Amino acid sequence: MDAAGERLRARKMLGRDSISNRATSDRERSVAARAVSAVAFAPPDRMEAVPAVAAAPARAEAIAFDWAHETARHVGIVAHRVFAQIARDGLEAWTPSRAAALAARLRVELSSAGVENAELEGATASVLQSVIALLTEERGRWLFDSAHDDARSEWAIAGIDGGAVAHVVIDRSFIADGTRWIIDFKTGTHEGADVDAFIEREVTRYRGQLERYARFVRSLDARPIRLGLYFPLQLAWREWSCEG
Repeated sequence: MDAAGERLRARKMLGRDSISNRATSDRERSVAARAVSAVAFAPPDRMEAVPAVAAAPARAEAIAFDWAHETARHVGIVAHRVFAQIARDGLEAWTPSRAAALAARLRVELSSAGVENAELEGATASVLQSVIALLTEERGRWLFDSAHDDARSEWAIAGIDGGAVAHVVIDRSFIADGTRWIIDFKTGTHEGADVDAFIEREVTRYRGQLERYARFVRSLDARPIRLGLYFPLQLAWREWSCEG
């Protein structure tokens, strides 16, 4: 066979091999596809079981919401709002009768805040008692005396605390006789007999908070600082010096 014939014979053999290889490849792909299909669509009894995770049992009873605490919190917020209004208007513009005339407005504010109807009467009375006590009791009136310098209510300031920027709001602050006062109002009620013990517990509870306020104020004011807690419903007052 001449060279041309050999080349022709080789091309034919290569063609047959290529067709054979494609056929083999097609058969392999077909077998693989059927295998995948068999796995993907296997009936449930042929599939590997997945361990079930037991659902958490439902709690037998829900935790009761502390409505009394929430009502007391709303009473405090609304009372502080009135205290701030007294500061803006000036103590001389307020009388117990003007405070008593706020009853309808206070009911609306408390209701809007979420106080239940059953609690509204008592909550409104607590706010009014706090406001009237502040207006009529000597210490309460002193806290809003117009003779004080640089008096502020709901004083919002910022500072560095624990390496981060923090914001605080101080109920009342002013300068009297060269001393910067920082005051916090506590409008909570106390049902027990030992009022003094209750007041001392509250002082212990809130001492750290007021001293934190003092650290913020000290960066703005180099005067000596005194701290005070005023309890209008108990007609109680506690004060102490903040050193350092």
